[in-house]
Amino acid sequence: MKNLLNYIVPFLILILVFRFFSFIMYFTIKFWYVSIPLVLYLLYEFRKSSNRKKFKQDTGLDPDKEVKLKEDAVIEDEENGTEK
Repeated sequence: MKNLLNYIVPFLILILVFRFFSFIMYFTIKFWYVSIPLVLYLLYEFRKSSNRKKFKQDTGLDPDKEVKLKEDAVIEDEENGTEK
């Protein structure tokens, strides 16, 4: 009987260890599925704001306050009265 216990006890300990590590791995995987996209998004936003600041320092223009044209400009020739 003692010989059987020598095999069963380590086997049970091994099962408990694997169960514990599977529990940890489950939450680790869930953590990385949330944290990696979050880190990438924050890196993207930081780079975008950094590029805007650098553009503003180099040119003196603010890309957020830039006025965009809604339609193409029409150029009229006053001498001939035609549009180009």
